[in-house]
Amino acid sequence: MKRQFVTSLLVTVVAIFLSGCDNPFAQSDEVQFDSPDLEMFSSELENDLNLSKKSTNNLRSALGRHGMGGEVDRDPGFLWKLAAELRQTLTEEEKNNIFTKLEEVKEKGKDRGKDADKGRGEKDGGALRVIYSVLTEDQRAEFDAIMEEFRANMGALKASIRSGEMTREEAKTEIESLEEAMKATIDALLTDDQKAQLEQMKADHKAKMEAYMEAIRQAKIEALALTGDQIAAIEAAKTEMEAAMEALKAQVESGEMTKEEAREAAKVIYEANKAAMEEILTATQMEIVKIHRYLEMKWHQRQKNGDRDDNGSRNKP
Repeated sequence: MKRQFVTSLLVTVVAIFLSGCDNPFAQSDEVQFDSPDLEMFSSELENDLNLSKKSTNNLRSALGRHGMGGEVDRDPGFLWKLAAELRQTLTEEEKNNIFTKLEEVKEKGKDRGKDADKGRGEKDGGALRVIYSVLTEDQRAEFDAIMEEFRANMGALKASIRSGEMTREEAKTEIESLEEAMKATIDALLTDDQKAQLEQMKADHKAKMEAYMEAIRQAKIEALALTGDQIAAIEAAKTEMEAAMEALKAQVESGEMTKEEAREAAKVIYEANKAAMEEILTATQMEIVKIHRYLEMKWHQRQKNGDRDDNGSRNKP
């Protein structure tokens, strides 16, 4: 009798243990990702925001619906859709963590001018990689020699700046001359057929990017549930900001304003645009915008980390 009681008690304890939330033998219902990027992205958000188990599951579920698949298949507007869902599923404390982190980034005072220069370098590098992809083996050897000479000349200029023999402003003209000479030499290396192929690739890429950006725009409209009046007001504010930025660019090119002065003026323009958005959007919509801004920042960081991991297998140049 005693033995039966002990056996019954043991079975009851085991049943309670196996039905518990922390049961290590229970089958996990957590969403699994095929994409390493999404897996790392989810993990980074969970740790950065100190998400609860419930919020983590909601995050992974939303990522599973909007972000699954490879880079080509991924929904272009998945971050907007994710932001709209997270506004509803995150706790107030978790949302406040996002808003606090955005403020911390703002306080660090990221230099928009430096970011723009960096973006230009990345764009030029991408264009050179596309050119490299259409070259023959013989042409690639010549291309490598052209790039080696360009890097050597750029290195010499940078050394002159560091030593004080030349100011950055004085070096600017030299750098522009080197870049133009390098591009002209590469252009002379290409055949007419290759140039036509590159033009077609450029047109295809432009069409693809336009479709991609329109998909993001539509996702934003749906995520924020924007009205027709709001869409018109946002477009007007965007047009005004772009016109102001173009005016700054013209002033820099004409010598009326230094780059540093333009950077400070650009900050004022961006802040004015943000203030306009806050007037146009509701408090709920602004929460989604801020969550999206945070997600976009973290996603770009994840992509850069992924690029660094893949450097070993990346093609020239």
